[in-house]
Amino acid sequence: MSNRSQFFIRGLALLAALAPAPALWAAITPEAAQVVNRYVAAVGGRAAVEAERSVHSKSTVAAFGFTGTLESWTQRPDRIASRTALGPFTLEDGFDGTTAWRIDQNGKLSIRDGKDLEDEKGNAWFENGLWLMPDQGGGSVTGQGKETDSTGTYTVLEVKGPVGRPRAVWFSASTGLVDRVVIKIDQQTVTTRLSDYRVSQGLRRAHRQEASVAGMPLNNLTVTLDSVWVNETIDPARFALPQQAAADFKFLQGNGPADLPMRYGERHVWVKVSIDGRAPEDFLLDTGASVSLLDSAWAAAHGIATEGKMQAIGAGATGNVAFARIGSIRVAGPDGDGVEIAGQKLAVLELNRFVAPFFWRDAAGLLGYDFVSRFVTEIDYDKGTLALHDPKTFTYAGKGTAVPITLAGTMPVVKATIDGQYEGQFRLDVGSGSTVDLHGPYVEKHGLREKVGKSLAVMAGGFGGTFTSHVGRMKVMAIGPYSWKDPLVILSGAEQGGLASEDYSGNIGNEILERFKCTFDYEHRTLYLEPGARYAKADRFSRAGVQLARFGDAVKAMQVLPGSAAEAAGIREGDEVVTLDGKPILDWTQDSVSETFENGAVGEKHALELLRDGKKRKVTMKLKEMI
Repeated sequence: MSNRSQFFIRGLALLAALAPAPALWAAITPEAAQVVNRYVAAVGGRAAVEAERSVHSKSTVAAFGFTGTLESWTQRPDRIASRTALGPFTLEDGFDGTTAWRIDQNGKLSIRDGKDLEDEKGNAWFENGLWLMPDQGGGSVTGQGKETDSTGTYTVLEVKGPVGRPRAVWFSASTGLVDRVVIKIDQQTVTTRLSDYRVSQGLRRAHRQEASVAGMPLNNLTVTLDSVWVNETIDPARFALPQQAAADFKFLQGNGPADLPMRYGERHVWVKVSIDGRAPEDFLLDTGASVSLLDSAWAAAHGIATEGKMQAIGAGATGNVAFARIGSIRVAGPDGDGVEIAGQKLAVLELNRFVAPFFWRDAAGLLGYDFVSRFVTEIDYDKGTLALHDPKTFTYAGKGTAVPITLAGTMPVVKATIDGQYEGQFRLDVGSGSTVDLHGPYVEKHGLREKVGKSLAVMAGGFGGTFTSHVGRMKVMAIGPYSWKDPLVILSGAEQGGLASEDYSGNIGNEILERFKCTFDYEHRTLYLEPGARYAKADRFSRAGVQLARFGDAVKAMQVLPGSAAEAAGIREGDEVVTLDGKPILDWTQDSVSETFENGAVGEKHALELLRDGKKRKVTMKLKEMI
């Protein structure tokens, strides 16, 4: 029973390790065996099910405002592949029993590892129907009880492979057929409803599948089976890792590397980017973004057409996304050095609505995985330079240490340790200005809320919205051979989105990465860390205790922490700051304000002129240590 629609949703969501040895004995309870045997009989009988060695199908798929095609292949025991053409997207994926791979919407081939490889092994086991075999293919099938809703009564079984995620499979009490399959993929719950069963090629098959992600109705997807072929000879190349297409980028001067200026400000990396030959604009560089994107207001102002609509996961929640076809992306310095990539599909969303108030500036867009993964990307925070190397000719010649990484979908992941005992897999997010955001499930698992001692409730956020987290200190944090004392950690309060992940321990942001010159080599799964000027710096928290956000020409107090210097001075949330130390607030930058409030001496005084309810007032704030 194929269920490739679930994989397709995962592939679009803005969203080689060895498998554990399979069990050598069948693992199915007697009650579950009765349900499975009834299902096997309902679809055509055990002989027909066991005789089906391969399936090739073609379907019509509708999603995100587009209609397209989905072609899939399965071959026992563990081969799967699919090709989807939908609107501006063409996606391909495959697994040959050992290697899992994907070609994204912009033609970038990537090998899947870590949890993604485990998932694909589990998909291959399930989609090839090994759970229906007498030995369950080394997996297990157990009962979860009965469920009744407006559509009927169902027996629910947990179907779990030797590796990968378990599925809850709902069997209709009236027909014995599978009505739905529910799988939890990290913090997302994906439900696929199966209907319109008809006999095709000797078995009764669901000719309609409707997949949905909980809380993301714009991502509903419908697959209608058009044609199916059974036990045809499938070329092994269909499942095998394909050859990477010729490089679709070019260096503007020679063969690279491209040495470019960048600006490290607001604890983010900014580069100048030209879209379709337009004047260069400020873009963020973001290893945490699965695709490159444009701010929707900027795209509209520049006449860039969009199509389709879906929901994507941000730092704290989900948000709506459309798509645009771009002729070229050029990143170049004033001397003409740089790179250009042609024919890209970008996401378009309300970026500045969420981030501009905290940066005090707009971004035209950001460069995500589909850009940075094409190069070996070297970020020198101290010198303010970005070097882009061709991965096929790159040889590391620095003085740093190589640290192995895996990919969480599209995000680089590294092993890190807190206090010498709390180990975890942490995503590396150049799009975050934080130290380390510890995900709620990881915090709960290790009881870290009690172990950080004093903590402060702070506003946090990103694409998708804002939420409240707690900041505190641990004793030491280490990545590879490098460690530092008294790190600030953020205990994420996000209940959904990227910072609520159950699969990963946390997100490491620029307040940690800026300690190093960081070189990301996606192709060889290596991060090179070379300590820089900030390596030994102490993590500092604001000694003012007020977060200032800019809205147009007004800078306002967004949050005033209880017990802070700002609260003692009489500053209230919503107050507009007119001047700081006698200088108009708009003559300050977000960086200069942060520097003043974080690194100013305890007891240092600062004068502010405020506007509240149309009246001006002057206050004096005396900096104090918060944590």
